[in-house]
Amino acid sequence: MIKEISIKKIATYNNSGVIFSGLKKINFFYGSNGSGKTTLSNAMKNIENFTDCNIDWASQPLKTLVYNQKFVEENFHQDSNIKGIFTLGKESTEIKNEITEKKRLVDKFDEEIRRMRTNLSNKEEEYNANENEFIDDCWELKRKYDNEFLQAFSGVRNNKINFMNKCKQSHSLEVQQCDFEDLRVRSNKLFNGSLVKIQTLQSIKNDELNAACSSEIFQKQIVGKQEVDIAALISRLALSDWVKKGYDHVHNSDGMCPFCQQSLPDGFIHQLEEYFNETYENEMKELANNVDQYMETYSNLETSIQDLLLNELPYIDKEKISQQFELIRSKNEINLELIEQKRKEPSKGIVLVPVHEFIKNINLEIERINQEIQAHNRLVDNRAQEEQLLKDEVWRFIANENLHNHEKYVRKEFSIKNAITGIKDGITSKTSEKNRLISEIEGLEAQITSVTPSINEMNRLLKAYNFTNFKFAHTQNQGNYRLIRSTGEDVNQTLSEGEKTFVTFLYFMHLLNGSNNRDLITENKVVVIDDPISSLDSNVLFIVSNLILKLIDDIRNNRNNVVQLFVLTHNVYFHKEVTFDKKRSKGGKLHDETFWIIRKVNNVTDAQPYDTNPIKTSYELMWQELRSAAQSSSTTTVQNLIRRIIENYFKVFGNISEADILKKFEEEEKVLCKSLLSWANDGSHFASDDIYIEHPLDTNARYLNIFEKIFKVTNHHAHYKMMMGIEEANEIPQAQVS
Repeated sequence: MIKEISIKKIATYNNSGVIFSGLKKINFFYGSNGSGKTTLSNAMKNIENFTDCNIDWASQPLKTLVYNQKFVEENFHQDSNIKGIFTLGKESTEIKNEITEKKRLVDKFDEEIRRMRTNLSNKEEEYNANENEFIDDCWELKRKYDNEFLQAFSGVRNNKINFMNKCKQSHSLEVQQCDFEDLRVRSNKLFNGSLVKIQTLQSIKNDELNAACSSEIFQKQIVGKQEVDIAALISRLALSDWVKKGYDHVHNSDGMCPFCQQSLPDGFIHQLEEYFNETYENEMKELANNVDQYMETYSNLETSIQDLLLNELPYIDKEKISQQFELIRSKNEINLELIEQKRKEPSKGIVLVPVHEFIKNINLEIERINQEIQAHNRLVDNRAQEEQLLKDEVWRFIANENLHNHEKYVRKEFSIKNAITGIKDGITSKTSEKNRLISEIEGLEAQITSVTPSINEMNRLLKAYNFTNFKFAHTQNQGNYRLIRSTGEDVNQTLSEGEKTFVTFLYFMHLLNGSNNRDLITENKVVVIDDPISSLDSNVLFIVSNLILKLIDDIRNNRNNVVQLFVLTHNVYFHKEVTFDKKRSKGGKLHDETFWIIRKVNNVTDAQPYDTNPIKTSYELMWQELRSAAQSSSTTTVQNLIRRIIENYFKVFGNISEADILKKFEEEEKVLCKSLLSWANDGSHFASDDIYIEHPLDTNARYLNIFEKIFKVTNHHAHYKMMMGIEEANEIPQAQVS
């Protein structure tokens, strides 16, 4: 069944078009000629020919049979054969029952397949939603790392789908933890920097400084010759350094002690000279040389470290080297104090503080730096390979970052794909079973189908409706009809337009119960009937209306293969006839029907649905207007409507005069009734005069009460309540005037 029709961009339907939604089993459309009804019926017949139009089916699309002028042109010519209508014979009840049961099973399979296709559509939407969610997750990573890994993302940066597919591929690479900062630095170096080779750094030399620090002369007690007489005293008092200072001044003291200014004993200076002999002097020179060596090697060390700290290589951890350098300098300060002490007191041994551990730490850092430099130089030598290696590592990193999202995506994808496969297998199986049943139905139908019953039934109706001067007959070609006169001669263009219209419609109505194709006589159909009453007189119009009413009743009670009906007309009388249903309360629509009016405004088609039958008689419209006017203050409108209703109902239909009405009232109310009739006539005859009389505000209400009283006293109050839409329990409305 059709749920909704969208028609646009054809004929008088503009770009916005018209949507007919909420369609039911029975659908009535009224519209004047040229409003767009036939455009609608043509589109419904061949919707695939109109790319901007669409039909939304409740399940699978069904065959749509359309009766309009195009049907007449395509299927009926007075001077040529007519395709026969295959129907099931009435004599094979058992086979027909078997066909009905198998058709029921086919319908059941259709419903199951439709439900499975709905589930499949839901699962496919779920699959797409999972895919889109993963695409968004991957794209979020792209936005997060795009600046850092611009070149690695090259080729997939501008397309979400391609980036997602690359992410999927990356999960197939060997798992490897990659450090983001390392990747960022390498990426910046490879893709953003100008790559040139870098010279490795020389390690800090420590041998000479270490040798100077460990020289034995620093630890040795430098004293004079011990065989001299005075040596024992100097040693016992540990005055070697003090005596040396005095000795350095004694040659300028004229034989006096440079400290106490007393005369020195004879031979004392000679003993001092022997004490501070050549050996002593040589040892002092060795001390001085070692001090100079220490100073020089330390200065070289300090220069090397300072040069290292001034180097702008990005790999150097200057803070770490500076820490070691500060420790070396502090140790050097201590050593300088010790050396100064040794100079002043050569007789005392000293041990210089070594710095080789700190130098070793600096050299370890230099070794690390050189490893970085060597890696950099390998990048320069093997740039293409290193770029690819880096890209692979970047995608491994992205895969690791995306691991949770990917695992969730894969789990859902696996589950949904299994469900989709299961549903597709189910659809295939059900379709196979359905096709098997259809094949069996076709085999059964072939046993009992014939075009003869249709000829007999159509000829019977022609005779019943007094069309006796022509009839349907078989042709020499099996399965075709022709129209012949009672003499047996072909009609040959001699049918009137009314006869042609009726016989065509009769043919169409029988086509609904069968098919031109032997294999399709039991398939379900949607039927569209577009203005079947052109050129028909009133009697034939009544016949066509009754045929359609019978069709509607059969559809509602599932007595044929028609599942939905659309009736389109411009004729008010025909519309009233085919929409008549005594079950319809006060004009309200039934649950299985819709009412539409199609209009053309400014050469553009529009359509409006209605909750009640919008096509009424003029008498019904008067009551409808009266109900509306009673709610307003329009005195003139109420006057006119009361006059016209009284004239139509009592004078024309009931043959009751105003005098007869007045006789029904008592004297007091008779005056009011007469006043009402005069007031109503006054409103109808003098409304257009230029005299204006202001009526009291309660005039409408007062006279409407008398108007109702007229129906009471004439025993037609039920009719009044029915037409005014007044409900009253347990009372059957009286709608006729006797």
